[in-house]
Amino acid sequence: MVKSDRRGVNKGHLSKEDSRKFVQTHPASQNGLPKNIDRGMFGHGATTVMDDKTRGEVASHMALSEQFLSGFGVERSDRVLNWMDNLKQESERYIHARRDDLLEDELKANMYRSAISYLVDKMFQDLRWFAHEYNKVAHGTPLQISSSILGEVTEVVRVNSKREAEETATFFRARLSNRKHSLVLRGGANRIDFYIVPVAQVMAMSLLETGYEPVASIAVRVTEAGVVWKLINNSFKPDTLDDLCMWMFSEFVETTRKELDA
Repeated sequence: MVKSDRRGVNKGHLSKEDSRKFVQTHPASQNGLPKNIDRGMFGHGATTVMDDKTRGEVASHMALSEQFLSGFGVERSDRVLNWMDNLKQESERYIHARRDDLLEDELKANMYRSAISYLVDKMFQDLRWFAHEYNKVAHGTPLQISSSILGEVTEVVRVNSKREAEETATFFRARLSNRKHSLVLRGGANRIDFYIVPVAQVMAMSLLETGYEPVASIAVRVTEAGVVWKLINNSFKPDTLDDLCMWMFSEFVETTRKELDA
């Protein structure tokens, strides 16, 4: 297991006290309806001219509606008030805890997104330099290599029976290609996968990995000390990212050589 350079990776822990600064924690209590409430809905908001009988009916209705409205401000027993205070306090704590959890999840996702982006970019820079040097002898042959980094790409990973997107995922992608194969780096969530696939399928860029197993994968973990990665399910144990990239580049070139020989 190897620790990489920590540059470009967000890290840290957001305490619950700090996270509460980003949310409003004091909902206003209800102290009855506002004084300027529109009473037209109760039949006495207009100022039309009325006869004595109608005026008396309206006055009676008005008194009844005022009595109904004022019911929101009547005094409650201590038992009721205490019950409501306790209920509000419990609910407030629950709301704060939920908000804190969501903030923690968002922070963690951002940290891993930054770590994956950094690692893909770092490895791509090494691989691109290898390709540049290798092309000095491979130029004009099927082994000549081109490179491109696609950055952050959102793809549909599951569709329903109507071919509508049900689930999407965001990956950081980079690739090297010669006339026969492409070496694809795909980073997402907490891992980076490496694929060597026919170059024609890469040009379509349509979930090409579903038909292939990765030739290698690294698991990524963000700790307080920085970014930690480890090559998994493989007998090769690289000590540095340089070692990993040299090994992957050699595998990529050798795969094309074997096909050309065949």
